[in-house]
Amino acid sequence: MSINMMPVKREPLGEGRSEGDAPDLRGAIVCALLVALFVGVRLWRLDASCLWFDEVFSVHAARHGWGELLEFVALDLIHPPLFYLLLKVWMAVVGGGESVWWLRLFPLLTQAAAIVPLLLLGRELGLRRGGVMRVALLLLAVNGYLIQHAQGLRMYSLLLLFALCSLWLFARFSDAEARRRGDVLALFAVNLLLVYTHYFGWLLVGLEGLFVVIWRRGKLKPFVVSLVALGVCFSPWMWLVLRAAEAGEGLLAQNIGWQARPRLTDIFHPFLLLHEPFRFRRNTYEPLVLRVDVWLTVALFVPPFLALGWRAVRRRRVGAQLSGDETAREEAAGSDAGGLATAAAAAAAGAGREAGRMSGLTFLLFFSLAPVVVAFVLGRALPQSIWGTRHLIIIAPVYLLLASVALVSLRRPVWLAVSIKLLLACWLTLAATLWLMRPNAPPVWCAWETLAQRVVEAGANAAGEVRIYAAEDLVAYHLWYGMSSTGDKRFRVTAVKNLPGLLEDRAYFLPRGFDEVAAADASTAMREERFWVAFRDTSWNTEHPLLRLLAERGYDVEPRFEVAASGQKAFLVLAKRRSL
Repeated sequence: MSINMMPVKREPLGEGRSEGDAPDLRGAIVCALLVALFVGVRLWRLDASCLWFDEVFSVHAARHGWGELLEFVALDLIHPPLFYLLLKVWMAVVGGGESVWWLRLFPLLTQAAAIVPLLLLGRELGLRRGGVMRVALLLLAVNGYLIQHAQGLRMYSLLLLFALCSLWLFARFSDAEARRRGDVLALFAVNLLLVYTHYFGWLLVGLEGLFVVIWRRGKLKPFVVSLVALGVCFSPWMWLVLRAAEAGEGLLAQNIGWQARPRLTDIFHPFLLLHEPFRFRRNTYEPLVLRVDVWLTVALFVPPFLALGWRAVRRRRVGAQLSGDETAREEAAGSDAGGLATAAAAAAAGAGREAGRMSGLTFLLFFSLAPVVVAFVLGRALPQSIWGTRHLIIIAPVYLLLASVALVSLRRPVWLAVSIKLLLACWLTLAATLWLMRPNAPPVWCAWETLAQRVVEAGANAAGEVRIYAAEDLVAYHLWYGMSSTGDKRFRVTAVKNLPGLLEDRAYFLPRGFDEVAAADASTAMREERFWVAFRDTSWNTEHPLLRLLAERGYDVEPRFEVAASGQKAFLVLAKRRSL
């Protein structure tokens, strides 16, 4: 769609009574209730499960001193340090320390703070009519994908916050009428925070540059200057990362080599995730529910999007026709200067309203689709795939704003508009009910903290070092974290490598530069007279690769500690060499 980005004030997107022309007490109350809903659903069961592998890494990084933290995160290669630095401050300042509830409150509050730039972006784009912002707040509040990331101790909520701030300030900066000197400085400052939060922040900055090249070439020079300054300010971190990468070859493949290259159908997944209320696809193992969610998404949102697209095309045609009619009248008027001026003014006003309306839609559409398309292409073309739905959280606010415009603008046929709204209300109500009734089932990795406590109690009278061999890096890291909370220094966790018959998940590996968990090859490990072994399986199975190897080497295993969780069992057993 070719859009004429004219130097005009944006017209409100949507139809109906204006929310910005006069104070709206009822609207303000509804917005306050939606904000309460946004925060409330994220507080629900905030600490229902323990920290998982990546969250443990976040705490582990934040435990380091300031200088050591930067070096530790640089060795990880794939994330900038800002989130870990802020988490360190949070852990030091807030009285909760390493309490799971307090730790996860940090990303929750970060995501809640994103409501402010969301509302500012909506005002900047003219989303003031028909309750567009209220619908957008509702869709954001109940989205399971966003709820999941608000309750995860990772940088994705912070990425969402700074991405929204960047988009709002970029909308102000790209306003053709604006000549505010501070806009480019504010945009630079936020973009600096953005790229120091996640490398996908550079994708958003690059797309802002592309937007300027296509539609706002008059703003190209100041944007390029800010981009150069951004590169200069980011270069110290890149130097630290490149120095860390010299420690060995193939390190990046270890970090993201497990990510599959996206298929063509995968390009729809980031958008489908933004239409699943309360549930998150990655943690949902009910195929029927997922199929129902997909079909409901198609039924509820495809018609409004099609109608919005049709109206945009029709308005463009009407605008072109009116412009042609005005030109014809001008030619017929001949020397009638007064009539010519009046016609020209009317044509300019009509074109201005149309360009303003379409510029807002173009902004939303561009920043909803372009990040996904670019990430898909890069995921296919680069030596290592970078495709992942976590990073594409940057599209969530603009896409759901676009969806809200489509829903609110759909008024005819009346039966379709009413049916869609009723069906959406029923879907949200049912999804909320099922979500609230869902039993709390802690994942299997939570078992390792419990077992760490048990083995410490069982070895209370042991003298000297106590060795625990773990069958996977995932198990070893969680055991180490559980042991670290006990303060008992006698227990030493070792990850067993190259265990015959065991297929280890490549997505989990011990942090680089971390020696508190040793690594040993299966051929040389587990040779002592007495030691503990940790592994997971669906049930006790003497044919498990670890137990089979111990039996072949002449070991008996007892006593046995186990914890069942999420269809699996975590086992911690004491191995003793069999007496001759």
